[in-house]
Amino acid sequence: MVPSEPAADLSVGDSVIDSDDDDPDEAIVIDIPAGETLEDWEYETDSGTATAADGNPNYPADAQLVVIVFRSALAETVPDWRDIEPEELVEKVDHAGIKQYGFPTGRLERIDPGAMAAEWLDGLADRFDDAGWNVTHDNTELTVEQFDEEYRITADGTVEGEGEYRTPLENIVEMERS
Repeated sequence: MVPSEPAADLSVGDSVIDSDDDDPDEAIVIDIPAGETLEDWEYETDSGTATAADGNPNYPADAQLVVIVFRSALAETVPDWRDIEPEELVEKVDHAGIKQYGFPTGRLERIDPGAMAAEWLDGLADRFDDAGWNVTHDNTELTVEQFDEEYRITADGTVEGEGEYRTPLENIVEMERS
């Protein structure tokens, strides 16, 4: 069912999910091009060129276009994306070659940044705490410390820090997220 009202006003940098997806991944709004509609967004498929209007038949073809990228791809490719000015974000994403998707505003639901990661990070924090690590936890990341080595684990599963525990931590994070 199509929402009768579009989602609350979105802004570049907002965390969103696809409200039509039963198991959505977190995405980031990177552009809301003024005056561009679903009909204006073209992409290639196996059978040729399609528009966002073709991919969203339950939404008006003249609905405002919102361009998103998946948070995991953005964080992996442009780790400092939060520090980039909104008007420069789409340029950085283009330059990095991250796949972009066009959506109607009404199909996107704003969420708290990192909200989808909170549950698995909670379990990971408990696991490290039980193992005797010093753990600092917030909704979007963990900082874990053991034997004077400190590591940061972000909501997208990135492990930052240098030392002998990095690879084992990356393996643990991969298991927790799967």
